[in-house]
Amino acid sequence: MQVLPEPAGMSLLRLDSPSPTASCFQQDRSASQLSQNLTNLTLRSEMNSSLVLRRSRRFLDGRWSPPAYSRLPVKSQEQLEESFPEPLKLVITEQPKQRGMRFRYQCEGRSAGSILGEASTETNKTLPTIELQNYSGISEVKVTACLVWKDWPYRIHPHSLVGKDCHNGLCEVTLKPRINPKHSFNNLGIQCVKKKDIEESIEKKLQLGIDPFKAGSLKNHQEVDMNVVRICFLASYQDCTGKTRHLSPVLSEPIFDKKSTNTSELKIYRMNKEYGACSGGEEFYLLCDKVQKEDISIIFRKDTWEGKADFSQADVHRQIAIVFKTPPYQHLDITEPVEVEVYLRRLTDSVSSDPFSFTYLPKDQDTYRVNKKRKQGMPDVLEELSGPDPHGIEAKRKKKKPGYMDHFNLIPSAGQPVTKSYLSN
Repeated sequence: MQVLPEPAGMSLLRLDSPSPTASCFQQDRSASQLSQNLTNLTLRSEMNSSLVLRRSRRFLDGRWSPPAYSRLPVKSQEQLEESFPEPLKLVITEQPKQRGMRFRYQCEGRSAGSILGEASTETNKTLPTIELQNYSGISEVKVTACLVWKDWPYRIHPHSLVGKDCHNGLCEVTLKPRINPKHSFNNLGIQCVKKKDIEESIEKKLQLGIDPFKAGSLKNHQEVDMNVVRICFLASYQDCTGKTRHLSPVLSEPIFDKKSTNTSELKIYRMNKEYGACSGGEEFYLLCDKVQKEDISIIFRKDTWEGKADFSQADVHRQIAIVFKTPPYQHLDITEPVEVEVYLRRLTDSVSSDPFSFTYLPKDQDTYRVNKKRKQGMPDVLEELSGPDPHGIEAKRKKKKPGYMDHFNLIPSAGQPVTKSYLSN
């Protein structure tokens, strides 16, 4: 029999492909290995379950202890704060008093006094005060105070600060927080400028690099409110590397000019009477500081009740006196006097004066004084007519006539009683 030659690549195919016996052996081996892996997985899961069960029992019995990594030392809040200290901070511990300070022109000099603190009273004078906080490691801080607008964007104000430590309209102080972190501004005043000098004053401060909020200048300076300002405090210091650091600007409360009737402090000095009928309608007048006749009201108040006095703009005399009629009290049937408060209130900003005491009296039941006349009684005319001298003729005869000189000597001499003739003269 003739043997045909094998096609090319047939011998390679026969060498690569396993025999049926080898193939069966490999299948049996794979199956046994798979079975062994499943058995190992089953044993491992059972071991994990038993380990979890044992740890749970130890935890419930109180014998469980956390792993080593969970027993690391935990830092307290104080230690964390020491590790990450808070940055330096500038705060205003006492605000300047908002009203009562008069802005002075340069020609008036510096006799206006100084800006007082918010807590200042007639007997105890206080001053605006600032304080540095979180100053650890800082030996010196420079603080510059300037004047800015009352409202955003807080542009530089043309008015200037004058007094101790002041020059070019600015107040500059150097604080050493390790010695004293606080500073009170003594003898600090506000000097106002004329309208024609507004632009020059602003440009001068901008050239010095004073612009806390980077608001720049304004071409139309008519928008500047000349009767109110804020004090802006700028603080800077050098860190350990010698680099200059700047803190965020700190603004004070608004300070209003006393001489402006639109923003000045309201005050009642006196009233012609401090009591009136509870029915109201009585005419009174009061003396006060200068007010705007179209921007003022008089309020009577008791707890939650309020009543407005009745007056017109023509009743405001030269801005310092007001003639008004009292409002009726809320209860017209009161039997005892009721004390209420009277104060001025500005309509535009709702600012009020200190209260003035006023008393409402109960309504008079005897309007025509009939009962009072009855209690006084009638004069006994019949008794006088039936007397020895009904017409008083004898009394006139006994009366000594004045001499010639008595007409010139109207003042009685020492020791001489004052006679009826002298009083008639």
